[in-house]
Amino acid sequence: GIQSRRFRNDCLYWVWVLARKRKMKLQLKIALRNVFRNKRRTGLTLLAIVFGAVAIIVFGGYAEQVYVGLRETTINSQLGHIQIFRQGYAEHAKREPESYLLDSETVKKVKDILEEIPEVQVVATRLNFSGLLSNGSTSIGVFGIGMEAELEAEMSSGLTIIKGEDLFADEEDAVLLGEGLAHTMEVQPGEVLTLLSSTADGAINALDVTVAGIFNTYAKEYDDRAMRMNLPHTKLLLYTDEVTRVVVLLKETAFTEKTASLLTARLKDAELEVEIKTWRDLADFYNSVKMMFGNLFGFIQIIVVVIVVLGIANTMMMTVMERTSEIGTIRALGTKKRGVMQLFLLEGLIIGVLGGLLGVFSGIGAAELISAMEIMMPPPPGASKGYPINIKIVPEVLSLSFGLAVVAALCSSFYPAFKASRLRIVDALRFV
Repeated sequence: GIQSRRFRNDCLYWVWVLARKRKMKLQLKIALRNVFRNKRRTGLTLLAIVFGAVAIIVFGGYAEQVYVGLRETTINSQLGHIQIFRQGYAEHAKREPESYLLDSETVKKVKDILEEIPEVQVVATRLNFSGLLSNGSTSIGVFGIGMEAELEAEMSSGLTIIKGEDLFADEEDAVLLGEGLAHTMEVQPGEVLTLLSSTADGAINALDVTVAGIFNTYAKEYDDRAMRMNLPHTKLLLYTDEVTRVVVLLKETAFTEKTASLLTARLKDAELEVEIKTWRDLADFYNSVKMMFGNLFGFIQIIVVVIVVLGIANTMMMTVMERTSEIGTIRALGTKKRGVMQLFLLEGLIIGVLGGLLGVFSGIGAAELISAMEIMMPPPPGASKGYPINIKIVPEVLSLSFGLAVVAALCSSFYPAFKASRLRIVDALRFV
């Protein structure tokens, strides 16, 4: 009894499964034939999908390359990956910078902790200052950084020396000037200038400095006012043995968040009154550029989806009109409304999948072609030099373009499929 009923139920279940598979296979075969029944119309629809996918892939790859290039330049010319300040520096340093410096004992403890973290590549100290730079006839306000020359060659690999030479530790009075600053003061490497600044206790001090070289970075605004000098000479100028920050360069940018979390915990355990900032917290220009490109990318996606939806909806509506009598026939033969709707949705899905695949491969080809052409872009706003266009192939963008094509195809097919499924059999059969 019980076993025979179970056996019968199992047999019925597998018969149902096989019938279901056979029905799906038949529906797929019919849908494929219907899709390619009007090749010209289907080709135009696929072309619209391909165009949209290529636009997403190319712009997304371009934006990603801009992000990566700007990020690495920012890290390797100014910020490093992580910076460590005295507690309260971010909030109060603009008003009282001399009150939020790191003493030598704190710096030593911080360096000892950093030496135990394998992801750390370089650790250097910097001392910020502002002052007045004069060549005897022209005086300009500058903001500068005192740094350890022997470490900065690796820390600041993204900085380009365009004239003269880099700083060396044995040339204590040597300085580097930003390109815009050197141009404004009309100075060349080898010339002697006078630097005036306030000391840590509020007095005024002046030193003679020698221009060793002229540099530029990605940011024109920075190059117009920036100078760099050896840390010992900066301490002599400010009458202090303390520093503004400890800068950390990691082996890979991907290690930043993990290392920052680990470092925060260890510094807290050591009861040091310091605060940590990652490059993301400090890179205002990078964050602004990323937000701008993100908004543009979102706008392009909306345009692409609208184009694809309108194109496929138009194709499917024309198909419904042309196949009204056919719909009436299959309904009269016993196909339910749900079956008609599934058939048209399946056709839309096929168009979306084919268009998405063609779009992905076309987008990859377009990206490779544009990158190979090495087209130079002019300097963007706030930057000092142009760069070649290089379209990065981003797996996430490829998936996004394919997914948008499929989803847009299904969404645009829903109303025509619903309309087709609601046609009355008698009216559909009379349609000529």
